Amino acid sequence: MTARDCVHIVLLFLLSLTASAQTPESMTVSPGKATMLVGETRTFRAVGKDGRIRHNVRWTISPEHAATIAVNGDEATVAAKEASPSVLLTASAEGDSADASIEIRAAGDMPAGTAIWSAAPTPGCKATKMTQAVPSANGPDLYVQETCPDGAMIRALTADGRELWRRQFGAGQTPAAEAVPIGQGPYTGFLPNGTSSPAPSKPEEPAGEHINPRATSVCDAITVGMARDDAFKAVTDRHRSLDARERANDTWTIEEEGFRCTISFDATTGAVVKKKKTVVTD
Repeated sequence: MTARDCVHIVLLFLLSLTASAQTPESMTVSPGKATMLVGETRTFRAVGKDGRIRHNVRWTISPEHAATIAVNGDEATVAAKEASPSVLLTASAEGDSADASIEIRAAGDMPAGTAIWSAAPTPGCKATKMTQAVPSANGPDLYVQETCPDGAMIRALTADGRELWRRQFGAGQTPAAEAVPIGQGPYTGFLPNGTSSPAPSKPEEPAGEHINPRATSVCDAITVGMARDDAFKAVTDRHRSLDARERANDTWTIEEEGFRCTISFDATTGAVVKKKKTVVTD
């Protein structure tokens, strides 16, 4: 896992069973779907055909009472204000537009197995492999390899579903080994084509989903903006402990199996302003 603000997540890839022309859309919002809790914030970006961030993007959200947008450079940070089953985040730039669909749920309504973001494969391609990225300060957290009619595609994403870039390889070319297998890292649950079927009432949607398992990880449970008391409850709910002195500090350091979670609070408001999960190799 990277030394950046990451989470120990379970990833599930449902693969496309159809193939059409390999034509990336001129612009997409990344991630394309998200599930959020009231009080949570999530960052989105608009990317072009190469998967790289678009500039001079205009952002709107509807309905406006459900969430607000804060533009940070070329990205948009959405703050969930009110539960709503369907919120539309729209990006516009140089004649192009794209949307992301967001579901906002009431605080605490995030059962195990909830997909908290998803990213669709390139049109006409099938996802065949997902690997954890080699840890780096500002690099991707995972790579997705797709098989396309004209060759292969490698896409780089962050742990929260934002695409950083994509690169196409022609037929017969082999992508360089840039990452380690998922099985050797915290990203697990990759299902190859044909091993998973959707419920009969639901059509299969090709998507890479970031699952919130509500497991024992503290860093999974704590989000930026969370109140100190709620953060403490998340710690104790996962059978971790903090004494009175540690709890009063503006920085908490919690050891987990294979990881160290560092949580920083605003000294004035008491809200979480940063969290970081690092690998412990000793």
